[in-house]
Amino acid sequence: MIRVSFARRVFTTNSFVDTNMNKLVCTTALAVALVSPAAADQLAQASPDPSLSPRDVVSIQVEALRNNDKPYEDRGIEVTFSFASPANRRVTGPIERFAAMVRHPMYAPMINHRGANFENLMIEGDIARVDVILTARNGVHLGYRFTLSRQHGNEYEGSWMTDSVVPFEVMSL
Repeated sequence: MIRVSFARRVFTTNSFVDTNMNKLVCTTALAVALVSPAAADQLAQASPDPSLSPRDVVSIQVEALRNNDKPYEDRGIEVTFSFASPANRRVTGPIERFAAMVRHPMYAPMINHRGANFENLMIEGDIARVDVILTARNGVHLGYRFTLSRQHGNEYEGSWMTDSVVPFEVMSL
């Protein structure tokens, strides 16, 4: 059981089911990427696309930050910023300011973390939420709630993009 605290509320989830489902999804995604050049190109492009689900968008960002300096320094931060919604970019941009924010102690554990579990996916209309439990480089478990919106009336029409990422405390694992 994973127990997390967020905004004075406690959530519990069965990590066995979530972990096994994540393994199945990741294995399937890897198989598709390996046999489908188009899928591999899409993930390599790492930019908003209407074909990506909220879970896909968060996974791409989290994985990019896990490998932040591959293939070059701060590529992961760039990918993460590319999925920031226009409203988010107005507050956190330009990229230099965004990078400084990601390096702040509140978000720095996301850079080069050891691994992540995705929990509590919620989609209501054009708003989605995904909780991510990270294992930081030092082995500490940290939680981040990603809130996304499907874009309308801009160049990202139909794409899911991140509006906010809010840390939360992981009580126990």
